Amino acid sequence: MLSKILMGLVAAAVIALGGSLIHPFGTTETGGTQEPVLRDAQIDSRTLTLFERACQNCHSARTEWPWYSHVAPVSWLLARDVQQARQHMNLSRWQAYSAEDRLGLLSEIGSAVRNREMPVQRYLLLHPEARLTDTERQQIYEWTRTERSRLTTNSRTPNAPNTAPAED
Repeated sequence: MLSKILMGLVAAAVIALGGSLIHPFGTTETGGTQEPVLRDAQIDSRTLTLFERACQNCHSARTEWPWYSHVAPVSWLLARDVQQARQHMNLSRWQAYSAEDRLGLLSEIGSAVRNREMPVQRYLLLHPEARLTDTERQQIYEWTRTERSRLTTNSRTPNAPNTAPAED
């Protein structure tokens, strides 16, 4: 009986080790970049710290991969999640987005944070430090509104007609 259990454990270890060599969603980089997130955005240090704590691990090149991110099949799930998050929004490439794209992303960030869609619950299970308080959620939301306003004001040219509808 004990030998069957031992053989099962050895087989599971061999499968996990072998599976760790397979990367269907690309390899997990071992070291992230130190390039700042949200470069070219006007953001105060307190709000930036919130993004670094709660968002950058999935939405930037500054991902810190935990030990279990190198063990299949968990490594596959994490690599896929980070790949999809970066495709949707990469905070390390903020400066490369057009003003129009930034406006859209800011709107999505504000909505997702305010409606508790981000950070996702399954991420918070293993990363409780990413949990945002109501005050922190409001802080991020307010920053997205301020940054959207700044970008909108900066994108208007003095000679362009104002096509916004008149307010009553």
